[in-house]
This record gives sequence, C-alpha cells and structure tokens, in this order.
Amino acid sequence: MAYVYLDDSKHHRFGFSLAAFVICDTDPTEHVSSIFQNQGYDPEEFEYKSSAKMAGDVKLQALRDALKSFIGMHCRIAVCVVDDDKRLGPAGLSLLKSALSHPKLQSQSHTVFFDEGLFRSPKAAADLSDMDPAFARCDFHFEQDSRKHLGIQLADIVAHTCSTMLLDALGYVTKKVVLDAPEDSVYDGLEVELGFEMWAGIRYAFLAQNKKNPKDDFDLATVDVYPWGLFIDESVSGEISAAAMERFGENYLGCIH
Repeated sequence: MAYVYLDDSKHHRFGFSLAAFVICDTDPTEHVSSIFQNQGYDPEEFEYKSSAKMAGDVKLQALRDALKSFIGMHCRIAVCVVDDDKRLGPAGLSLLKSALSHPKLQSQSHTVFFDEGLFRSPKAAADLSDMDPAFARCDFHFEQDSRKHLGIQLADIVAHTCSTMLLDALGYVTKKVVLDAPEDSVYDGLEVELGFEMWAGIRYAFLAQNKKNPKDDFDLATVDVYPWGLFIDESVSGEISAAAMERFGENYLGCIH
C-alpha cells in the first residue's frame, strides 16, 4: 500500500502548469512532523510553501533541504504537465493511472490525496475517478487541506522543483548556483545551472524502470520515467511537450562529475 499526494505549480505566462505526485510506502505524517519540529517549526501552525521568500532565510532553507532529503530517500515522484490549469485534476488522474501500472504499485490498495482547487468540485472528481476500473483499489480524498495532510506539502516541493527544471529546459531560468558540498568533493564550489542542481538532488526519486534493451553503458545507467512517472496532456504546446519529455522522460543515474 502507498500513500500518494498531489499538488501543483502554475506558470501561466510560460504556457504550462505542472502537478506532482509524491508516493510514500507508509504514511509520512509522523516523519514530516519530526522534520518540522527539528527545524524549529510547529507543524500544526506552520505550513511550508515553496512560493515563500527563501532568500536570506537560513532557517527556512534548512527546512526545505531537510524535506527534500526525506523525499529523495523515502519517496517516489511522478509529474504531469498541462496547458490550462483547469485540466490539472484530470491530468493528475491520467498520471496516476500510468503510475499504478508500475510493478511496485500494481495489485495494491492506495490512499490518494489531492490538494484543493484541482477539480470543479469533489463530486466532479469522484465521478471521473469512479469511471475508471484502474482506480478500484484507490481510496480517494479530493479537495484536501495541505495543513492537515503534510504529504501535500511534500508534493508542493516536488511540483515547484520540477517546474523550475522545466523552465530551465525551456530557457526561462538562467540562474546559476554554487554547490555547497563536502570540502573533499570535486563538486564543492562548482558553479552550475539551477535546473541541474535541482535535478541532481531529486533524480533518484522519479518513478521509473530500467531500460529493456540497453545499447551501451550510458543506457545501463539510464532509466525510463515515461510513462509511469510522466504524463503530458494533449493541451500542451509542441515546444513544451518536447522539453518536458527531454527533461523528464528518462533519467540518468550514473556519475555526473
């Protein structure tokens, strides 16, 4: 059984919105609450939002890094891309259907939480999910408050991270960052693109499978994310669709130095 959470990140002026699932083997609430408390935040009072101003806030940055570390070590992620954010909910269901065909999720029961505002109404969401037998083992909870379900706050981080990666792939993000790695690491002090830094920190979490017929050593170190961990809605423009497929469709897990 998995606990599955979806949240979104909207980028209308760039022609897309993106939603992300965080998939956990067990209920992450206790673990995430502990992370909040260890970083000096009350999980019952404070809500993590990726849209919050991070610059200069060392404490909030530390919380973000701790939550991303938890995602990288204990969760799997999947993303969908749409043009009109009104399609986010249905696209999320399409992504979930693909994700459930992954061997690690097949033939199991799952509890699924969607953030607020992704469907016209809870009834519309339930009617749509009830139509597909692929969701027979899913216990859906639509229009959920992220303050009450901390897994949605994890999905917020992934949606923001993957949106930045896609913006980088489209050429809209040009910021570079200096890596803060152990002093004996070849990466310490290296200047890299923000999108690369975000990908490097989350690449192992994508829901994926090994390539069936690897052609070379690069293929051996590369996994297919599509279709289990990626859904691109038909509403998306050709440029954005191609960039999303290139950025997320497969994932290199080998050495990157």
